[in-house]
Amino acid sequence: MALAAMDEYKISVEKQQLEIREKVLEGLEQVRMGKTKDFNAVCDRLENEYKRNY
Repeated sequence: MALAAMDEYKISVEKQQLEIREKVLEGLEQVRMGKTKDFNAVCDRLENEYKRNY
């Protein structure tokens, strides 16, 4: 039973890491396309999202 809980935890952490990576890539894509004027604003938004979800 403990092993199953550990596996579920590992899967959950990996899913969260993947979501974070996707958000970072989306933010960088916005910067590349010129959809934002301030790279710091993108970083702040990503940081706030990360803090709120984790």
